[in-house]
Amino acid sequence: MPVIKREDFGTERAPAWAKVAGGVNAMGCSTRSGDMLVELHFHDADEFWFVLDGKARVTTEGEEHVVEQGDVVCTQMGKEHAITEIVEAPYTQVWIECNLRGKKRKGHLHRGEDD
Repeated sequence: MPVIKREDFGTERAPAWAKVAGGVNAMGCSTRSGDMLVELHFHDADEFWFVLDGKARVTTEGEEHVVEQGDVVCTQMGKEHAITEIVEAPYTQVWIECNLRGKKRKGHLHRGEDD
């Protein structure tokens, strides 16, 4: 099994079976506790959070959920999402933002400011 560097994941430089249509805009891993929340925001990309440890209350696409190890939070481009409470710390997730579409803006975007 090959190792694919972050900048190559989802691109033509990755094996054919590991490509993501349009590539990957950003990816990372974060561990949070207590008051380390994520504000309500959206992206010009689909985003996936893979929960590795802990529990958190999240909002995605207008619905609230408590997520835990093994869950995947799937948010479509333009839909708002947030981490509103760390239920069981530490909460760790790997996140992947797919290829930028629409206006192709990077980062956290906010209604009223960026739409």
